[in-house]
Amino acid sequence: EIVDLLNRACEAKIEPFIDKSYEELKNYMNAFDQKMQMKREVIADKGIWTGKKHYILNVYDSEGVRYAEPKMKIMGIEAVKSSTPMVCRDKIKDALKIVMKGNESELQDFIAEFRAEFFTLPFEDVAFPRGVSGLTKYRDAKDLYAKGTPIHVRGAIVYNHLLEKHKLTKKYQTIKEGEKIKFCYMKTPNPFQENVLSIPTVLPKEFGVESYIDYDTQFDKTFVDPLRNIISTINWTTEPVASLESFFA
Repeated sequence: EIVDLLNRACEAKIEPFIDKSYEELKNYMNAFDQKMQMKREVIADKGIWTGKKHYILNVYDSEGVRYAEPKMKIMGIEAVKSSTPMVCRDKIKDALKIVMKGNESELQDFIAEFRAEFFTLPFEDVAFPRGVSGLTKYRDAKDLYAKGTPIHVRGAIVYNHLLEKHKLTKKYQTIKEGEKIKFCYMKTPNPFQENVLSIPTVLPKEFGVESYIDYDTQFDKTFVDPLRNIISTINWTTEPVASLESFFA
């Protein structure tokens, strides 16, 4: 088996060579002792790097642990970040499996299918999770919020304002400093004339703004953009691209 062959090569050839080189370096530098040790980390058949410590590997063996089926190792990629909506984290991981085991056309079909599903999801599922701070700092009595207010903080200030406007402060809790919130881009024009809204847990139906959720922007920012950053390194696209060859075909 190829994995066994590569493992034996690492143990019998590569690691001893590195150890010998470190010993030579110790002698050259007149160091007191040689403390550096290198061991093989993973054996993988495919990998994509988007930057330093940002990569995906299709791993067959990790530090001596052999897998019956290859597993993905994801490091520094959007799919594992808590700032990405959970539904998108799961779907990005599914998309990466296609990148590792399928082809570009299969990936594009998967994206189109998820897009249709995404547009049916509620605010709470498609919004970005964040922690909020600076509510007092950025609050402005005249203009509601100060210039340069971070977008998720702006959304929180707008939410609290709408609760007061609709006299809902006894039914729903206002967003407070340090709390976890979810924010979403909104289409304009809308009844509250802002392109963002944050919520603590649930979007009050009394606001009547469900139809203004900007699903296009949310889908691009939460799913397509993180995925595009990865697949652009292998010259794949998220949608079919028309070419002169296909036009005349």
